[in-house]
This record gives sequence, structure tokens and C-alpha cells, in this order.
Amino acid sequence: MIKIDKQSRVPIYEQLIEQVEQLVLSSILEADMLIPSVRSLSLELSVNPNTIQKAYNELELRGITYSVPGVGRFVSKNAIEILKKDKLQSFEKLRATVEDLKLSGVALETVIDKIKEYYGGNDND
Repeated sequence: MIKIDKQSRVPIYEQLIEQVEQLVLSSILEADMLIPSVRSLSLELSVNPNTIQKAYNELELRGITYSVPGVGRFVSKNAIEILKKDKLQSFEKLRATVEDLKLSGVALETVIDKIKEYYGGNDND
């Protein structure tokens, strides 16, 4: 279910956070669903348990998961709403970036081409 790329420049804990977020957004992990324990995921991925714990702590801090002592970690009821709100904030970052590019004299067509490239689309979509 969760896979990491140990060759990536993205830190493993960030990859774990991103993967859990995607599993929640795609409804593979649903509200109140138990997520893998630190120990089991550490063994499965051959990753230091402290790395898993760091990712899980961040998810809990953001309200995506919650812990039940002696039982485990679960997906919070409002995880999807939190993640969707986070994604919408990306548009504000995009707006600011586009404004900076415009002020720097970058052509609109160049910006659009780059967005299409990053999005994975082309004119034939």
C-alpha cells in the first residue's frame, strides 16, 4: 500500500506523509480506519522506526490522524476536509508565483507550457 523511493531526494518521512495523504484523499484509507503501526511499517519498508514516527507525528499534528493509546493510530473523521483545504491553499501559492513570474517578464505562454508539463498534460488532452 505504501511505497517509498530510497533514491529520491525527498526525505523518506515526507514521502510517507504524502502517501498517507493520497491514500486518504483517494478513500483507500477512510475515517476511523487503523493505519499500519510504526513497527509493522518499519519492517515492511525497511525504514528506521523513528522515521515512521516522525511522519506519523506530523500527520497527527495536522489533524489527519489520531492515536488511541494501546490500540494504534487512526484516520481522523475530518482528514479529507483538512487535506482538501491544504490543497486549495496551493492555488494561493500558485497565484503568488504567477504574479512574480509576470513581474519578472516571463511570458504567459511559457507559464502555461510549464504548468502543462508539470501537470502531465498536452494539447491533445
